[in-house]
Amino acid sequence: MTSAPPLSPLTTSEALPLDGHLVHLPPTPPAGLATATEVVRDHLTRLGARLGARFGPGSGPWHGSGSTAPVRDRYAPAGPETVIGLGGPHNAPGTDLILRGWPAGDPTPFDETTAQAATGLMALHGRANGGPRPLGTDYLGTLAGTVATQALLAAALSGLRGTPVRTARVGVAQAALFSLGPYVAAATAGDEPEEVPSPPYRRAARPPFVSADGVRFEVEALEVQPWRDFWKATGAPAKDIANSWRAFASRSARAASPLITTLAQCAARHRFAELLLLAERTGMALCALRTLADRRADSDVRYDDDPWELRELPRDDGLPTPPHPAARPRPGSLPLPLTGLTVVESTRHVQGPLATSVLRALGARVIRIEQPGGDPSRGAAPLAGGVSARFAVLNAGKEVRETDIRTAAGRRAVAETVAEADVFLHSWAPGEAARLRLDEEDLARVRPGLIYAWASAWDRAPDGPRPPGTDPMVQAWSGVADTVRTPDGNPAPSLVTLLDLLGGHIAAESVLAALLARESGAATGRLRVDSSLLGASRVLLRPQLRGLDESPGTPPPAAGSVTPTADGLIAVGAAATTTPAEFAAAPSAAWLGRLHAAGIPAREVVTDLAALPRDPALSAYFAHDGCARPTPPWSFS
Repeated sequence: MTSAPPLSPLTTSEALPLDGHLVHLPPTPPAGLATATEVVRDHLTRLGARLGARFGPGSGPWHGSGSTAPVRDRYAPAGPETVIGLGGPHNAPGTDLILRGWPAGDPTPFDETTAQAATGLMALHGRANGGPRPLGTDYLGTLAGTVATQALLAAALSGLRGTPVRTARVGVAQAALFSLGPYVAAATAGDEPEEVPSPPYRRAARPPFVSADGVRFEVEALEVQPWRDFWKATGAPAKDIANSWRAFASRSARAASPLITTLAQCAARHRFAELLLLAERTGMALCALRTLADRRADSDVRYDDDPWELRELPRDDGLPTPPHPAARPRPGSLPLPLTGLTVVESTRHVQGPLATSVLRALGARVIRIEQPGGDPSRGAAPLAGGVSARFAVLNAGKEVRETDIRTAAGRRAVAETVAEADVFLHSWAPGEAARLRLDEEDLARVRPGLIYAWASAWDRAPDGPRPPGTDPMVQAWSGVADTVRTPDGNPAPSLVTLLDLLGGHIAAESVLAALLARESGAATGRLRVDSSLLGASRVLLRPQLRGLDESPGTPPPAAGSVTPTADGLIAVGAAATTTPAEFAAAPSAAWLGRLHAAGIPAREVVTDLAALPRDPALSAYFAHDGCARPTPPWSFS
């Protein structure tokens, strides 16, 4: 057998913003925080940081202030907590990141399964799977690790801009609530709260479908006509085709897709090759589900590519580089790390708007470029204050400039808006920026020093044609669907927008890295940073994908389970040995007390997302303006 190439990261970053920095890790983080800690380590070292001393109880922990004096209470927290240090170059003061599982004050055991239960992710994923069900991967740990990396990059940037940050705090539960904000907003919309299924959920014929020769495949149609034509060609009744379209079109927004079963039956009458021909003729897109073994053969996985591509481009010496604004401290308060910076975006849906929502929450001024009449998503039900609740939670507080970028006048308007910006982020289709003459070279003429960012689906990996870059299709192609399975064990993409949400956070992280490279002097030319949903999938699946020569890869940690009690549902950690019959004999509260006393993570399963803002333990992490809006997942001091 031919051996695989050595597993070392293919660093696409030419400018390493953390060169000279040291990252200090605890010797053994709590088990529930191990995934998040590893994500922080991996991302910071990819950006140039070196591993410093590990520290922990009794070892004289590293401090952002540079002191090594022991601090006893740091390692006796109430609940699962770990500390990660990022030290500046040349012994400059750095930042302590305090990473928690549950919110401060909650001392109960923590793990991935119970976090998914308590934050509503398990219920969302279960809408299409017959009831609350854990994902087959450490999704929230990965998400929180990315959010924690954002916090450390923002803190380093703040220090360079004149406002040192000694401590940053991130909670896994808060990161989950912030990221699932569009779903919570829809469930709490004041005008017309979204009707969502309640357990037991109705099992329905949802994608992926299975062909006559046993190929499981995902489908995508961005408009109704290809949907109609394809299913008509398979022999599906016109009424069933029409009645299924609305549910299919809103499947990712609602995390549910109750289609008519005749569609699956018609798909099962044709071999996959025949279905591909029908799709090509009608404009439908199909994608056969790929396994983790398939994915390991792809070049970006074999060479362990970065989640983003950060490149320094030649600067036109005829154009001066403008000074970068410094944060202006306000009396009695610590300014947010991006105070004084401006981001211009032209994005839609989830990935791009979430990325700029993160940047705005870190203090940036964000200007949205929208088409004349506004983004069509503004009118998508359910509404809060006359605006789509999902749209509002992703775009609150942003300025809007309505511009037709298809016209010369509109493109000039974009250039004028960018002329005073620090970052331009778009999520256009490949080649669209060049066609519009709004690529990095075009905008550098009006704003030298601009950071140009692209949030895409597939990035630039040249492994052949790809299907449309929607969340379900990338899950199907990337191997995510092979880990996120149905209750009967079959691979299937989650209808929660897992990669859009994680991809939005990674896009924000990449912009922070570029800003840090510019501010630190690691880059003196123009900076371009690209991120993608495919890159997000590599981050999520890295524990399973990095064992290239071992076909199973690195096994994920043992997952917990969901079990009925006498009066509800609870999620319990993998260490629990109680039988289902025993759980059913006592109420949830009694079992939670017993399990917590034994050190086993356990939590009631949230089945109604509208209840999250009313939970006394979580209500502080929501604001209310027509709907519940989660607050940012970090704090700085």
